[in-house]
Amino acid sequence: MNILMIHQHYFPEMSGTARRTKELAENFVKKGHHVSVLTSYPRKFRSLPDVSFKPHEKINNVSVYRIKTLFEVKDVVLLRLFSYSAFVIQSVLYALRLSKKSEIVISIAPLSSGIIGALVKIANKKHHHFDVPDILPDLGISAGMISNSIIIKLLFKLEKWVYKNSDTISTCTKGQLENIKNKGIPSKKMTWIPDWIDNSNLFKCDEQNSNKISKNFKGKNIISFIGNIGALQNPMVFIETMRLLSNNNQVHFLFIGDGIMLPELKSRVAELNLKNIDFVGRVKREQIPQYMNLSKVLVSNYLPDKHLNLYIPGKLFEYAISKKPIIMGAKGDAEIFINKYKLGTVVPPSNPESFKKAILKIIERSYSFNPQINSFLEDYSIDNVTKKYDLIFRNINNR
Repeated sequence: MNILMIHQHYFPEMSGTARRTKELAENFVKKGHHVSVLTSYPRKFRSLPDVSFKPHEKINNVSVYRIKTLFEVKDVVLLRLFSYSAFVIQSVLYALRLSKKSEIVISIAPLSSGIIGALVKIANKKHHHFDVPDILPDLGISAGMISNSIIIKLLFKLEKWVYKNSDTISTCTKGQLENIKNKGIPSKKMTWIPDWIDNSNLFKCDEQNSNKISKNFKGKNIISFIGNIGALQNPMVFIETMRLLSNNNQVHFLFIGDGIMLPELKSRVAELNLKNIDFVGRVKREQIPQYMNLSKVLVSNYLPDKHLNLYIPGKLFEYAISKKPIIMGAKGDAEIFINKYKLGTVVPPSNPESFKKAILKIIERSYSFNPQINSFLEDYSIDNVTKKYDLIFRNINNR
């Protein structure tokens, strides 16, 4: 089958949705499909497009087409909206042309990708599948990034229009599935396609390199946050947690990654003069196993918000494979997920005191950790998860 995928971010950018797009595309290729991805150029130093990448290239047998978008996605709401809008305007004619040879167009949220996919469906009569790892505008409202009532009303109308012009829709969690159904979307359109883990390459840990990294933190119990450092994660909770642990010289915290909250976090650490936190920055994907291997505990968190109870952070899937205990500040689907596979402990979201107690409990070995990794791998292997797409493809072929 010829498949066109649309998402603003792709390799080498490795946000949660960029990773989802890449791994999904490459899995389709392994199954014998022809896959094209329409995306933007990665950003060089988070500003100008990195034109060292080609406008069209093959990456692991996936045909990647890149657009030079005018705006970068930032934490300023208007700039973020401009960035998404620019991607739609610059990409739609390209998508219409590429889709002529495709049987299905898969757009991956945010709404900008869905708008392009919906326009392709209307113009070229292609099957449009909208994959929704993040529900917008709900998520932006929960993060406090969208508050203008006019913008919110417009975005809700756009959301409903994209759903209407999607033949099929998938979500990452069952809670998200119910949320969209409750907006009046027919159940027959909906399917649950959760996140997954592809551990075929990621978790081949280079022991020699791991030992080099660990020399910098000898004798320390390392607590690590790995991935996008964004507002929804409320990473400031970890600064406050380490402030509470500042008298314990055996505990050290690593922020590994980048994101819109990074400057604010660095400023706060300097203000508090904390010596037990390091900012590693972005690392190559193949180095992630080394940092996980180094860590005593891996942490994640959400803001305390009812809508966020519907989400499971994608990082938890990679955290799980490391076989290190996870401490997650959350409720709802994430809490159920961690408890089901005994991957760690769940604390109230954004509660520094609870994180402190949970960290000390693990370090002092008064916490029993017995992850059900085999069961987790069986349920969330990429091959098992993407079988759900096989049914969608069969239904298209049987028309």
